[in-house]
Amino acid sequence: MNTPYWFNDFIDLFYPDSCLGCQAPLVSNESTLCLQCLNELPQTQFHLLKNNAVEQVFIGRCHLQKATSFLYFSKGGIVQSMMHALKYKGRKEVAELLGSLAAQKLLKDGFFDDIDILAPIPLHPKKLALRGFNQSQLIASSMGAVSNIPVSDDNLIRTTHTDSQTKKARFARWLNVESVFELKEPQLLYNKHVLLIDDVITTGATVEACVTKLQSLPHIKVSLFTLGVAK
Repeated sequence: MNTPYWFNDFIDLFYPDSCLGCQAPLVSNESTLCLQCLNELPQTQFHLLKNNAVEQVFIGRCHLQKATSFLYFSKGGIVQSMMHALKYKGRKEVAELLGSLAAQKLLKDGFFDDIDILAPIPLHPKKLALRGFNQSQLIASSMGAVSNIPVSDDNLIRTTHTDSQTKKARFARWLNVESVFELKEPQLLYNKHVLLIDDVITTGATVEACVTKLQSLPHIKVSLFTLGVAK
């Protein structure tokens, strides 16, 4: 059973917050991660590399202008711990912290220079109601706040509730999401360069389905950012 958020707030009155990476108590100038874990985040630097590992996932499947992931995601690692805290424990500050850090890096290195719109991968309303938030939307919002690029979080929608992707093979994942996305106002994306935002990329089936839907529009460019990529 999930612990109510108010109970966590009550406990915090008596016990200090702990680092999501190493569980050490946080000091007054730290939030979410201690400084050591913050400095040890496994950044990919893929945004500086042409034909990087994320771009290669989609070769022969769909066309992306560019694609990158901010961090390596490995089993038992700090990024997995943080993503789990975000998605299943309601720790929204994870999306705010990592989205902001990523955006600062990408802004400094010119990745946003030709991007017009940030578009988070949508959740189906049933899953959104169950979780209470869309982690990709939180990431996009924090990135938009840093980059001053508008976030479109209600145009691309998920119309079909699909089974969990976790244990499916790649082709099965594609079949599971092939026709589940729609656009409410496609004309707003004409002639735009859209940066899709997601949390972690594995097989890329969901992203591929989103890109396929977006690229049915005239003169649209699509790129991809995810917080993590499986290592």
